Amino acid sequence: MLGQDLVATAPPAFTLFPFTHADLDITDQAVLESRIGEVRPDVIVNAAAYTAVDKAEADQDLAFRVNGEAVGVLGRLAAQAGARVVHFSTDYVFDGNATAPYPEDAPTQPINAYGASKLAGEQALRASGVQFLLIRTQWLFGAHGRSFPRVMWERARQGLVTRVVADQTGRPSYTVDVARATWQLTERAPSGVFHVANSGAASWHEVATYIFASGGRADLVTPCATREYPTPARRPRFSVLSTLKMEAILDSGLRSWSAALACFMRVLDGTPQGPVRQ
Repeated sequence: MLGQDLVATAPPAFTLFPFTHADLDITDQAVLESRIGEVRPDVIVNAAAYTAVDKAEADQDLAFRVNGEAVGVLGRLAAQAGARVVHFSTDYVFDGNATAPYPEDAPTQPINAYGASKLAGEQALRASGVQFLLIRTQWLFGAHGRSFPRVMWERARQGLVTRVVADQTGRPSYTVDVARATWQLTERAPSGVFHVANSGAASWHEVATYIFASGGRADLVTPCATREYPTPARRPRFSVLSTLKMEAILDSGLRSWSAALACFMRVLDGTPQGPVRQ
């Protein structure tokens, strides 16, 4: 989902060599080393990840191999090749007990296996010695994959009554916008950790209501509590990321999540798009 939008939004100044999972399994060190030797990149953008949050509880070995160990190997190989690494992490490295948006240097304490595996990747990247740009983002949605907004859009179009958790809060983020911000940060060559997300915070219920209301069927959505919708993996209650550091570098924040979501729904509806407004 994010990878395809990174390819689609790459600036002309970048010569891109995109690899699918079929082309390059990030957990295969020999293949990874060979690809880096062939391309001899200045920058390696890693959009590979194990993102099945609930499945990760039972499949921790694979989650940690992809999200943790492989990232450390990538960092070491990139350092040897003289390349920078751009890597993506998640709000799920935090426990969700905050009452204000998380800055980049807030203490990490994941509460599920997926978050722990992503934190392991952050730590492995730091330990590798490579120069890196680590971007934490959250609640991604995009045209090229499954996401909560897409599922809600489908249910709204089918006229299905839907109950949605109302006590988890984050910043819904459009992969097109995250991708563009990633390239802008990469061009400006900062290193370290940056939070990138669309502006504004919302609950899952607010996101669903916005989508259903776009079709005039907000009456089909009702709120529920997390305890009423148990899942294998615990979710942070409040995982809103602060993007002030990114905004200082880019001189602006990303557009609101609602404006991005409206754009996303027009894409799903097949409506031609106008210029992007930040």
